[in-house]
Amino acid sequence: MPKKETQTREAKYKAQLQALGIYTEAFDPEIKTLATLEREEQRAKKEWRATEPDKKKGPSFDHPLYATLQQLRREILTHRDALGLTPKALKRLQRAAAPEDSPTVPLSTASPVMAGVLSTLKAQAAANAAAESETDA
Repeated sequence: MPKKETQTREAKYKAQLQALGIYTEAFDPEIKTLATLEREEQRAKKEWRATEPDKKKGPSFDHPLYATLQQLRREILTHRDALGLTPKALKRLQRAAAPEDSPTVPLSTASPVMAGVLSTLKAQAAANAAAESETDA
């Protein structure tokens, strides 16, 4: 049986940021902090679930560990946002990196459906322009 390759959280985030084209080495400390927070959240969730002896019932949302979980989730979201790993943050980073006269996201990559609509509109505009130039001649 082939050995399953495992990748650290840090490596996964680095790969995601590289795929998005926004990775720089300056993100490494933030990536490490995010990965640490996610590990802490997993441990806290496991401890919180273990507080209920009856496994048929879920643990109490009034338990202090649940408040810790909520705080960790907020911190994780803040760090994901800082790295551009949320849709809103990615758009913000792309706007900041793009020259002022260029669109934030190329229209052809925004959505396959929209890319098709855009191609159709461009083709129709070109056909209309060609027809107008023939009638003017």
